Amino acid sequence: MDFIIRNAVLSDRIKIRPLQKEIAELHYAGRPDLFKTEARYFTDESFAERLNSPEHFVFIADINGEAAGYAFANINKIRGHSTYIDFNSFYIDDICVLKKYRRMGIGSALFKVCLETAKINNCYNIDLGVWSFNQEAIAFYERVGMRERNKRMELII
Repeated sequence: MDFIIRNAVLSDRIKIRPLQKEIAELHYAGRPDLFKTEARYFTDESFAERLNSPEHFVFIADINGEAAGYAFANINKIRGHSTYIDFNSFYIDDICVLKKYRRMGIGSALFKVCLETAKINNCYNIDLGVWSFNQEAIAFYERVGMRERNKRMELII
């Protein structure tokens, strides 16, 4: 099945809801102590704000008008930090592909457009967070070349 990767438009706000629902279900299943069962959906205003920001990026994997996947990302400009040198980091907030379209190269294509965008914007690295329970996502990110940089730990009290 053919797909295209394109920049999101405002009408995609509704099209991505099935993806947001799948992510919410995955997170709730993995950590019901932290996540709500219902998905968080963008308002027209919040989605438009993201689309109109020069430092935010929303890419859609489109199959015949259906949003089969998406990537949300932004550039974090690290400046004047007490520990770090100044640099730009490309932060992937979310990559999601509908279950029925996984293993078709869509996630890799979304990651590739993120990588290209990061390079164009003179970013030093690509950064993201992934929950430890999400082994499928961890395996995907490792396949596209990402490596663990640090661990964040918790003690539930």
